[in-house]
Amino acid sequence: MENLDYLIIDGKKRISIQPQRMAVYLQSKIVETVDKNRGVYYLFFYKDEYLTALKAASVRRRSHLEKAFKHGMTFPSAHPFCRTVLSSEGTFQKRSFNQMHGKLQKQYTPHETALILTFFDAFIPKRKLFKDIQAYFYQYRRNGQLFAAYRILRILLDFTPKHSWVKQTANELGYAKFKMMYQEMAGTLWEKDPLFVEKALFARRKKHPERAEELIDFLNNEERWIDALALLMNQLIQTSSAVYYNQLQQLLNKQYTHTDLLFILEDLYQRIPNLESLQYELLRFYLKYHHLNSSVQLMNKHHMSLKEEQWSTLETMLENIDVVSADIQVEELNSYLASLFKTQPRKAETILQKCVTQLMESRDLSYISNWLDPIKEIYSQSLVVKRIEQMKQLSDDPDKQRQLGELYYHFDQLDQAIECFSWEMEMDKSDPLPVRWLSKIYLEAGKKEESKAYQQLYRDMQNKANA
Repeated sequence: MENLDYLIIDGKKRISIQPQRMAVYLQSKIVETVDKNRGVYYLFFYKDEYLTALKAASVRRRSHLEKAFKHGMTFPSAHPFCRTVLSSEGTFQKRSFNQMHGKLQKQYTPHETALILTFFDAFIPKRKLFKDIQAYFYQYRRNGQLFAAYRILRILLDFTPKHSWVKQTANELGYAKFKMMYQEMAGTLWEKDPLFVEKALFARRKKHPERAEELIDFLNNEERWIDALALLMNQLIQTSSAVYYNQLQQLLNKQYTHTDLLFILEDLYQRIPNLESLQYELLRFYLKYHHLNSSVQLMNKHHMSLKEEQWSTLETMLENIDVVSADIQVEELNSYLASLFKTQPRKAETILQKCVTQLMESRDLSYISNWLDPIKEIYSQSLVVKRIEQMKQLSDDPDKQRQLGELYYHFDQLDQAIECFSWEMEMDKSDPLPVRWLSKIYLEAGKKEESKAYQQLYRDMQNKANA
């Protein structure tokens, strides 16, 4: 198994873990990881702050954990978003519930603490979580802080909406004015209860796009870039709106370098492959960083047209390819070579020679001839095309093996050339030319002993002929 990058510290135990995926959901981020025994651990974050790690044999239905991976945006472990979240910690302390609760009370407000506690209903009995949250309500009510108490009630209404005490208490007359404020989503709620407003806007964003815009602005103001980007992506997937795409582009360019940007765009393309603006942005990256294979695959798949400067970049990439060592799908280049023949036939011919030579390593002459069809339509006088057509005609003619061998040699197919010249030598044992060719080809193939043998045979035949 590959080396694991992160550690969970559980008392004296050090547990190596490998991240698998991350969910971004409301104010939480949850990273799913596995240890060397395939045990599953979840790392919990509030916004971008690490909370604790918990091991799970299964995921409880309708828990926050299940909702996060079902309704949130999920990203693979290699995604820059996931790496950004994990980069703040080298190791992750596994805290007991009481330890974590104590730390939350020191670090966060009671309302934030109450909300965070709801994240753990897959691991902690819901009754215990309810009582801990309810205690904050009673504390505020004893102090006469009715609105603060009602804010806790709103958290419980989301957490246990069918609980009789929650429903009864929320309907008491003393909270009527607050209830109306929440139902109407009064503008003052942003200041009074941003935790509720964030959750409410997230829930209403699909039917009311303006709510999504409101939430995106809020996340940007809080500098929660990953949350804002995840939400923008989610909205873009749902709507394919140019507005969301432009916002996403601006924020991505502000936060990430080109390597991370390319990964993010490729991941987004897997989710929404038919978004034209994304296709062209991805193509721009591929051309800029000379990713020829990816460029050609993308252009072929979506029949994309290029601007003049992009054509120039593509031509340069084609001219400089090494089809033998580079990871190039030669089969996908024919239509672009055909277009290049329109403007620069000499350059295109050189590239075509490279491509056909590579194709001959794994394809037969009939396949190559068909592959050349787009080029035949544009530039039928191509010497490469003519040679391939000639080879097709000669391949079944036993009297033309020397000519066929010369053509194979022209395309660096030494084994096939040797086969052709060997056949020719057997057919006419007095002809020294096939022998001379065999000596030459074996030498180029690095087989010096064979080359010397044929060279000597050629000399003997020459001497015999001159005697």
